[in-house]
Amino acid sequence: MLAFIATLSVKQEAVEEFKAAMRDAIPKVRQEPGNHAYIGHQSPEQPTTFVFYEQYENEAALQAHRENLAALGLNLQTMLSAPPKIEFLTLL
Repeated sequence: MLAFIATLSVKQEAVEEFKAAMRDAIPKVRQEPGNHAYIGHQSPEQPTTFVFYEQYENEAALQAHRENLAALGLNLQTMLSAPPKIEFLTLL
């Protein structure tokens, strides 16, 4: 099982576009084979900071997720002000 927290810094001018894109994408991601969790949050103190908890069955499911995002036409990189910070977790 792969679990991690992804912290994304979104450009101020892209916050609403990012939120709309994620509202559309989140239900689709949750339907991906091997996806166990995909939960997004926006920081109330730092509205350009978004934190996602993600959990996948294995590396193949994570790779399929990345391919699915591309197939959905999501180009998050254009909305980000910095590279995502990924913290992998160990499931207890």
